[in-house]
Amino acid sequence: MKTRFQAITIWLVATSFVIYELIVSNGFCSISSDLQTNDLKLSIDSIGLLAAVPCLAYALCQIPAGILVDKYSVKKVLSSAALLVSAGMGIYSFAQSVNVLLISQILISIGSAFAFISTAILVGRWFPKERFSLFFGITECLGNLSVVTANMFLPQLILYAKGWRVASLILAIIGIVVFISILLIVKCRPEGLMQHTVSNKPNSFKLFKELAGIKQYWIAVVFAGLFLGTLFNFSANWLISFQDIFDANNLKHSAMVNSLLLLGLTIGNPAFGILSLKLRARRKFLIIGSFLSMILLVILVLGPAIRSDFAIFLYFCFGLSSSSGILVYSVIMDILPPDLEGMGIGICNTVVYVSGAALSLIIAEVIKYESHLNRDLLTSNKMALSGFFISVAIAFCLSFLIKETFTGKKTAG
Repeated sequence: MKTRFQAITIWLVATSFVIYELIVSNGFCSISSDLQTNDLKLSIDSIGLLAAVPCLAYALCQIPAGILVDKYSVKKVLSSAALLVSAGMGIYSFAQSVNVLLISQILISIGSAFAFISTAILVGRWFPKERFSLFFGITECLGNLSVVTANMFLPQLILYAKGWRVASLILAIIGIVVFISILLIVKCRPEGLMQHTVSNKPNSFKLFKELAGIKQYWIAVVFAGLFLGTLFNFSANWLISFQDIFDANNLKHSAMVNSLLLLGLTIGNPAFGILSLKLRARRKFLIIGSFLSMILLVILVLGPAIRSDFAIFLYFCFGLSSSSGILVYSVIMDILPPDLEGMGIGICNTVVYVSGAALSLIIAEVIKYESHLNRDLLTSNKMALSGFFISVAIAFCLSFLIKETFTGKKTAG
């Protein structure tokens, strides 16, 4: 009972860092950008730089984060990451130029890169493998909820603090509290679980070589890139603009559609974790989820116009079905030996971000090409966004190659 309570407490503290970094990076930095533009007289180029560079830093840090978590104490790595985000917010509050803003956001992005990987490793060590999908799914759910609620309470915080600078300092202080909580509560692993010293661990090249030989891992990674990369890119970059054209410029309805998709994703993450645990399966949910997502994309993107209330319901269903993709992380944790888990998740996250970005560039080029053919805007967008359908369709085919891993046994084939 003591170990179970300790495991839940450690998971909650690690999850609190996930929530904190998402509120800071996805919430506060976005909401306060308009205020900074006025206060610091930022140019369009500066705004673009502030949007692009932190995202790139976050993506590039995924693999190094995984390697560091594997090689060193998760407690030290996670606490250092929390301190880095807190320091970034502190610098953010005193920024008087775009360079200082950029440095602060890069620090925040680097620290944030360790959040999900470290939490996944702690869940894998402190809970039975079959329960990973449940607890990691709840972490994802709380992360999504934090982004939604941040959009509601952060403007009030800025108003109460009489400006974004004082609000930044308040968030920096909260980061210090998270940092201290990690130092006091988080433990790397339960007593009795084998621990290698840094000197006894193989170097990163040998670990990657071992990882390269695990075929099932790479199938799961490509599936994640195609499926989750599509989901994140579609909802973040294309859905509102496409739905705005589809609904004859009804922007309010377009925003509602995006919110309902996110709600479906938020509910689905822990729901699929519970179903996976109860039915003792991962693979069948990846197959069913990718198939339903593929069908829903055909209806919503490629099909004729449908009633707005029914479209909202279908986008909620799309978020729900797409959330099954969270189970690919459970598959990865089932497959990989402990020394490879951090690197494995880091590489998977990188593939998801890179594939989403690459798909976005392809879609932009298709829209540009379609515009030269003098087709109407809706038809051009449908042709371009069919790339999402193709991506999910390939992921659906790949899901049949993923072996069932819910056995409690490691499968490195």
